[in-house]
Amino acid sequence: MLLKIQRERWVIVKGSEIFCGLARCYQFKPIDNIGNTAIKTYLSKSKAEMSFASSWRGGAQMLESGEVKAVKVTETIVSDE
Repeated sequence: MLLKIQRERWVIVKGSEIFCGLARCYQFKPIDNIGNTAIKTYLSKSKAEMSFASSWRGGAQMLESGEVKAVKVTETIVSDE
């Protein structure tokens, strides 16, 4: 049985890098080289911005200056099991 789920989420990006990691071990990684790294996704733009601001030192200033931004993406999960 093929299972395909698509949902809208928000991510934090800085240029061509995306905010990744779990349990306060966060980092920005190049979007084209994330491998199996967990990508931080959020249900809304405001949750993405608030979480980033509290998780990353200087995060609020980075958002205000436009150095980083919240971007809406479509997350797709596919399983053929």
